[in-house]
Amino acid sequence: MAKTAASDFEPEDNGHAAAFDPSHLAAPRPETPDPFDPSTLHLGADFSEGLGVRKVIPTIPCRKPNKSEWFTVRPGTEWRLQTAVLEVENGVDRATYLVARNLWTDLHGEISPALVLTCTNRAGDLFLWRVKLPGPDGRSNTWTESALRIAQAAETTWCRMVADTSNGHYTHYVPSAELPPPKWPDLDFHQILKIAFRDKFIESADHAIVRQLRGAA
Repeated sequence: MAKTAASDFEPEDNGHAAAFDPSHLAAPRPETPDPFDPSTLHLGADFSEGLGVRKVIPTIPCRKPNKSEWFTVRPGTEWRLQTAVLEVENGVDRATYLVARNLWTDLHGEISPALVLTCTNRAGDLFLWRVKLPGPDGRSNTWTESALRIAQAAETTWCRMVADTSNGHYTHYVPSAELPPPKWPDLDFHQILKIAFRDKFIESADHAIVRQLRGAA
């Protein structure tokens, strides 16, 4: 019997080895994520941003910072107003009214110059802070001077303001650790003023507050 040649069973090499094709090998199956992993279900403070919703701010108080709250002042002249205001005692509260310019002369002695600043606290509550300014005579006091200094400091850091009644001025504290930057609402200063003083704007001598001051109400 004749011997069978090896070339009858083996392909010709021709000097080139066949390329390795891994396509027939099964790819490793990825690990199935756990749908109950707390990290995938955690609700962050900014969850509403991803839902395409915006917080509606119906009221914006005009007040002094509380002694227990951390607050900051929005820097820039476009976020403040130097104007004349009228303050009315209402029991234990004090209401601040904006006054139209044409009434400033008639209400001389009742109104006072003020700087209205845009502020927010750590909870994201927007408010306006009315800081008194020296009157026409230029006279000031330690309360006004210290408040203006703190307002300037609060433009670059969180502050907490406390009244020092023993020494007749305000003092302030800054955080010992770095706090997250404030989040400001999507409102311009014009809109903020309109919301804050919607019911506290005196534009006529027939306004109830003016009539009350003149004994006509």
